Amino acid sequence: MLLNSRLISVILLFFAVFFYRNTLYCQPQTEKVIEAEGIAAVKGEGNGNLLIARDEAVKRALRQAVEEGVGTLIDSESLSQNFQLLNDEIYSQVKGYVREYKIISDNNGEENIYRITVKATVVLGSLEKDLKALNIIKHEKGNPRVMVLFAEVMDGLPIAGNIVQTKMEKIFLKHGFPVVDKSQFQAIQSRDAALNYADPMKAVSLGRRFGAEVVIVGQASSDLVDSSRPYGVSVFYYQAQVSAKAIKVDTAQIMAVETVETDWRKPGQGQGSGRTEAAKQALNAAGESISDNMIKQILKAWRSEVFNTVTIEVVAENVNGKRRKNFKKELENIQGVESVNERNYTNQVLVLDLEVQGSIWNNFDERLESFETIGVELTGKTQNRIDVKLFDLE
Repeated sequence: MLLNSRLISVILLFFAVFFYRNTLYCQPQTEKVIEAEGIAAVKGEGNGNLLIARDEAVKRALRQAVEEGVGTLIDSESLSQNFQLLNDEIYSQVKGYVREYKIISDNNGEENIYRITVKATVVLGSLEKDLKALNIIKHEKGNPRVMVLFAEVMDGLPIAGNIVQTKMEKIFLKHGFPVVDKSQFQAIQSRDAALNYADPMKAVSLGRRFGAEVVIVGQASSDLVDSSRPYGVSVFYYQAQVSAKAIKVDTAQIMAVETVETDWRKPGQGQGSGRTEAAKQALNAAGESISDNMIKQILKAWRSEVFNTVTIEVVAENVNGKRRKNFKKELENIQGVESVNERNYTNQVLVLDLEVQGSIWNNFDERLESFETIGVELTGKTQNRIDVKLFDLE
């Protein structure tokens, strides 16, 4: 009896140790050591300007470290499904997410560029908690509406049902994207969808017509590659190929491109007792795969715009030589504007591309009102574009 008691105690102790060790290994990572770099321009001479640039470089390095920490979290399903990113609220307390850091590289502002590399310990637990409390996509990106439009064929002929398009819409809706109601554009034919894929400007025009900020256009095909008759029952094998582009409606910029191909040898990717059944199965599998890939790319683009810089288009009317010069100079002096690039100047209309830090974009139009050498009237603003009219100050 005593032997059995000891044996039971040993067994219980063994399982206690086993489960304790596995619990330790399965606990979520709460901290991560990350190396990150920050760069800042030295504006002016003297130690004061040098110290300002150094502080800015350290701040940017820490923000980069926190961004990479978010990148670790954003891959988890709970965060990916909610599309949550950092915003100014998180930026304002970056140091609260960095338990400690040390500078491992400092160029001392050589050639008027301060470059700092830090090794930072990012507290992922606190960061994840705060991320879950925010809906940053709605806050930062204005709750972008998505329109999905595909041309789909089976063995070279149009297929009814829009398999890929419907699959993508369901997945995007599941992940929190507002999707434009497809009943509004049922009259659009497969040929028109194919033209939109080949010509992004057609897709942009269509997106504006139906009130979308992002248009996803694509083409999908499902073709017979093999067939067999095991046990006297016909089995057809179809392979699907799907290509898609995500396009910003306001600037016609392509933000994501993806192509997927199903493996007809794998169950659930294009096998069936009928041709149509197998073809639709292949398209459905391809639709799911390309949706996941497109979501990751779109999320990455939005996250980069919030964390780093975003390219915005500025269209100015009523421009002459003097106003053009003053307007560009004022824009270059805005803190957070990385570059000002002229695209076109015709018939008193000036088109500029600006690289702007994402943290200042939301109130960027307010900064235009403080110009000292040129008057600016805001006439329109979308997610990636701003329209203004210039005038002389009295």
